[in-house]
Amino acid sequence: MISLVQSASSPALVRTRNLLANLAVVFLITGCASTTVQTPQPGASTPDRSSSSQSGRELPEVRENEARPKAPTIAPPRNSGAQTLLARADTALAAEQPATAVLLLERAVRIEPREALLWIRLSQAHLDQGDSRAAFQHARKAIALAGSQTNKRTAAWLQLANVYQAQGKDGEAKQIRNRYGRSSG
Repeated sequence: MISLVQSASSPALVRTRNLLANLAVVFLITGCASTTVQTPQPGASTPDRSSSSQSGRELPEVRENEARPKAPTIAPPRNSGAQTLLARADTALAAEQPATAVLLLERAVRIEPREALLWIRLSQAHLDQGDSRAAFQHARKAIALAGSQTNKRTAAWLQLANVYQAQGKDGEAKQIRNRYGRSSG
């Protein structure tokens, strides 16, 4: 009986207990993350994409005939979870569901916070929601993370040009597009 009590306080056993307690906390925290995507209910009000949620003013309409440089192709994130979330977010953006895309991309950014592509798409989703302030911040973050990777840097700057265009800063948007634009085709 005495040997059991003495072995219960051995350093190896204490480390094992601490490790198990830490793992339990990690599993508890990660288990709390939502794995469902909230989609708007039929008949539910959705934010108007043409107005800014920050100031209530109308955002300028983008002219369809204005040629915008196409963003370069960027390799997907390395993490398969982030890849899946990015693909689902791209689908949501194509289906004009920016709120869903924001939720998915925020989760992807938590998985791979240093991936510029995720920040570019998050900026795009916020811009589609009419939140040019958040879109601006995320585009700047993408530029900072892109570093010397030419395709990512170009795509991040072109996203910033889109934000400037939505804010009515046509001159700044044009300057960026002239510098980073590529002829399509």
